[in-house]
Amino acid sequence: MPNIFQDEFYRVTRLVNEEIERFFDQKLASTKKTDRHIHAMVEVLKEYSLRGGKHIRPFLTWCGYRVAGGKEEGKIIRAAAGVGLLHFYILNLDDMADRDTLRHGGPTLEEYYKTALTNIPQKHRDHYGRSFSEIAGALLNTYAYELVRTSGFDPKDILEALGILNKEMFEDTAAGWLIHMHQNWQNVADATEEEFIKGLNLVTAQYTFVGPLLIGATLAGTGKKYFPALREFGLHVGTAFQIQDDILGLFGDKTVTGKAVGNDLREGKKTLLIQYAYRHGNSHEREVVERALGGSVDEKTLIQVQQIVQKTGGLEHGKKLAKGYVEKGIEIIKTSLPDKQTQEILFELAQFIIERKY
Repeated sequence: MPNIFQDEFYRVTRLVNEEIERFFDQKLASTKKTDRHIHAMVEVLKEYSLRGGKHIRPFLTWCGYRVAGGKEEGKIIRAAAGVGLLHFYILNLDDMADRDTLRHGGPTLEEYYKTALTNIPQKHRDHYGRSFSEIAGALLNTYAYELVRTSGFDPKDILEALGILNKEMFEDTAAGWLIHMHQNWQNVADATEEEFIKGLNLVTAQYTFVGPLLIGATLAGTGKKYFPALREFGLHVGTAFQIQDDILGLFGDKTVTGKAVGNDLREGKKTLLIQYAYRHGNSHEREVVERALGGSVDEKTLIQVQQIVQKTGGLEHGKKLAKGYVEKGIEIIKTSLPDKQTQEILFELAQFIIERKY
């Protein structure tokens, strides 16, 4: 990662993590007086929330605030920490929907509770593991709102920011999820890039980029004039971000990404890479792809699909699409954003999106 983005990204991430840690320590002190069970759950959530991850959403909240001329860093760090906890809440839902067991190098909340609830009979642990993870997720959601609500900004700006959080980071995410989950059960021959990209725009672009940028700009109090540029930049670069995520989901290193490779195949996800490989493969290759989607993908099958995606040009197609979206995003910030340092940070961030390995 280039210097200015790297320096600011790690600095802001450190400050956000410190804020999250302080917040959880306060919650641990209060829940200790309430009951040992809620206290234990908050301990689990603290570890889960500080375990790792991309932290891109809190950073983009800070960037949006900077673009709009915001100067009160302590306040925006607290609000950004709220956006970060919201992300962990969404990740928990995503893990349950995808039946993932690994998140950031550790167990998902559902997987943790399935093994931790030793006082519950074995035959009931799957049910209670899911139930406990849902309760834990509900707490994360509440805590996310609390951090934004108590960030110290003008109450009118906080209410507007929470409205963006609800729309761009909840409702639109739900819409995109539904598109992709329905597409997971669709025959790959009937899947379309247009529909998949629509889902990407609603889930990743809106949720990961547009929402945080607009929340940050809103909290600055005078950021609405930057909404069109931030929204367009976020849509383009956010789409590239998810395409790169899908590339890593098929070709990444588990020790770097913290997630099992091939999970998208197991869930039947019709990524742009898979759709391209299917359309350009021969009959045998299409048959291999069809069998793998939504099936039990062992190491041999995973390697076969990887080879097909590479041979048919699917991997190169995905990389080219991501690069094109990033270039569009960069052009927008060059012409629309006044703050030169933030311009440079967003430029380097956009470049990093298609070079990252995690």
